[in-house]
Amino acid sequence: MKSLLGANLATPIPAGPHEHEFRYYACVNLFRGMEAVGVVDVWRCSICHVKGTELRVQGLNNLSAEAGFTSLDGETSRWVVFACYAEEDPKFDLFNLHAGEEIQHECVEKTAPIVVSKEYSMENKSDKYHRIYNLDNYLNENLELTLTPQTA
Repeated sequence: MKSLLGANLATPIPAGPHEHEFRYYACVNLFRGMEAVGVVDVWRCSICHVKGTELRVQGLNNLSAEAGFTSLDGETSRWVVFACYAEEDPKFDLFNLHAGEEIQHECVEKTAPIVVSKEYSMENKSDKYHRIYNLDNYLNENLELTLTPQTA
């Protein structure tokens, strides 16, 4: 698509290696009821559109000693929030995963392996204690981290 001045409006994705140019892209606010418990900042390369993320959790000073992103998504992976509701105080974390990948997780509820579906959610819909949320579905929105029944 071209503008009135004849310039291409779409950013071409380079075929070869390049130095990433990250720009702030979106955030996902994490809530438990009325309490804000964290935020995921999403950064995207303006050249190739890969995304890097940073999880900030309320009450934790999680400033990293490393500069840059330790992991980037790709054509076959997505950023997800994994939540465990097996204890009174639910736990959550951020992962970059592929469909079919298994999440290594230990909790008080011994459940079947936690496998990521092709929609980047829970493969096992009967799991009562765990949820996987595809971050792409919540960009610039709130994600409520409460235990609700899973849809098929």
